[in-house]
Amino acid sequence: MKDTIVVLVEGEVLADGRGTSIPNQKNSCLTFAEGLAPILTSKMNVAILHGNKAQVGFVLLRAEIASHVLHSIPLDVCGADTQGATGYMLNQAILNVLRRKNFKRNAMCILTQTMVDTNEPQSEQTRRAIGPWYDRDRAVKYREARKWTMIEEPGRGYRRTVPSLLPIGIIEIEGIKQLVNSGIIVIAAGGGGVPVAEQEGGQLVGVEAVVGTENVANMFAQQLGAKVMLIVVEAAAKYILERLSIEKRSRMSLEELDQFLENRKINSRNVKAQLIAASKFLNGVGELVVITTLESLPSALVKESGLWIGNKDLPIIL
Repeated sequence: MKDTIVVLVEGEVLADGRGTSIPNQKNSCLTFAEGLAPILTSKMNVAILHGNKAQVGFVLLRAEIASHVLHSIPLDVCGADTQGATGYMLNQAILNVLRRKNFKRNAMCILTQTMVDTNEPQSEQTRRAIGPWYDRDRAVKYREARKWTMIEEPGRGYRRTVPSLLPIGIIEIEGIKQLVNSGIIVIAAGGGGVPVAEQEGGQLVGVEAVVGTENVANMFAQQLGAKVMLIVVEAAAKYILERLSIEKRSRMSLEELDQFLENRKINSRNVKAQLIAASKFLNGVGELVVITTLESLPSALVKESGLWIGNKDLPIIL
């Protein structure tokens, strides 16, 4: 059986610091695909997930600007929108890289629904702010008319907050397994997948919530039996602030990672979520996690950079 790698690329890598226009996003997708080429052309089975925080923000801002003439966009539909758009750009970039190298391999984007636990206890710490900022009058209007929960961010205005729910299942996982195991490069669960819940009678319904992409990436990796997880982050700065190096090659054992998580207060929510996902993966089926930036991706794949976590020094280019 071929080894499987799960690749998670942050949404901000594709649409934020490197430019937010569609041409910018396409260029970032191409840079990502070019950096990933040694894996795409290897014998490994490949599943790719992407974040969508920045992309969802763009969709919600456009909807707000057009709210006087068009309907609002439910958050589940917004998530599906960004899965399709970003998945298309990633898929096309990957296919173009493969064609340029005359390497015959198929790639496919699968719109994915993620079952969430709507009974999970919520607190302010487990809610996430989304979308644009509003003035006080608009915030009061939406709180009453749309039943939104709004919080004030001093100096910037008011934002909507929604629950961040834990994934408990991936609706399309069996089909995704078949595609991945057949050698097709699969892009799935963008933004963690569209959060859905099961109603009476087994009917699925979209949920106004977000789901952590890192949690879903770990669930994906466990169910696919992956050995390696590769996480591509926006910048090294957040890791540097936590006294971790991803620009130069550094090593950390699973035991050291678990001790780091237990004993250290991690200020960056993203770094913490990524390291927890790495720990869960390695304490499950996984053997190696590599964390790198988009710029350092080519050097990370030849073991010259990145944070390498695990007890084995596996080659990730086969």
